[in-house]
Amino acid sequence: MNNNHLNEPHSYDNNSFTPYPEEPNTIRLKQSGPGIASFILGLVALFAYILTFFFAAMALTSSLDSFTPANVEEIALHPAVILASLSILVCLVLNLAGLIVGVIGLVLKNRKKIFAIIGTILNGILILAFAGLILAGMFMA
Repeated sequence: MNNNHLNEPHSYDNNSFTPYPEEPNTIRLKQSGPGIASFILGLVALFAYILTFFFAAMALTSSLDSFTPANVEEIALHPAVILASLSILVCLVLNLAGLIVGVIGLVLKNRKKIFAIIGTILNGILILAFAGLILAGMFMA
């Protein structure tokens, strides 16, 4: 039996084993900071919309039982309606900021773009839903 292979130097090092060796020319990309910010802004705005509608519905439940055309102005000036309107506008500003930051995250070079894509889509959908609610309200009256 030939034992020459025991004396040959090995081309690998047993101490630095990697199950999936990296290609020598690949660069590991970092996540896009603006993309992550866009995603977080979209999530915060989504939860704020949900909480706003939930609390406004709870506050107006007793007022809507006596809804007549004569007291529409009284309900429109209800503090819950005013607070909900202001918080929805704040959420819209968050969505606009998230959309802008998401687009910035999309145009950055050498960065992963998954959070920027998700954040841009999420913020865009929420802005379109807000515009749809406005249009539905205009055509219902």
